[in-house]
Amino acid sequence: LSAAAESGLFDTVGHIDLPKKFGHRLRDSVLKEMAQPTLDRIAAAGMAVELNTGGLRKPAREIYPSALLLSLIRERDIPICFGSDAHQPGQVGQDFDKALSLARDVGYTRYVRFRKREKIPTPLP
Repeated sequence: LSAAAESGLFDTVGHIDLPKKFGHRLRDSVLKEMAQPTLDRIAAAGMAVELNTGGLRKPAREIYPSALLLSLIRERDIPICFGSDAHQPGQVGQDFDKALSLARDVGYTRYVRFRKREKIPTPLP
């Protein structure tokens, strides 16, 4: 993820803690230690992080990223965007109410949308 951030090729990072889908969960202290340098690079690159509700339909049963990771993201003023990892029409926007609640819980009041790689800051609904 650090290399992707430093490449300048990407505007967002999605599924930032995807390994939890497969049962790989780190202790909070280890997660913080490992994540911080990468999050610093993501912030420096001006990227956004996607809150993705698809994890709620997977064995992780949790939004990507977790509340802890999202709080570290918020501490760095990294903007967020939303995704539902829809593989069927009925999954588009599924559980966005939960993603909005999580975003608010860690202090977000805005999210970004993109048009031609330009961020468009938007108040949370």
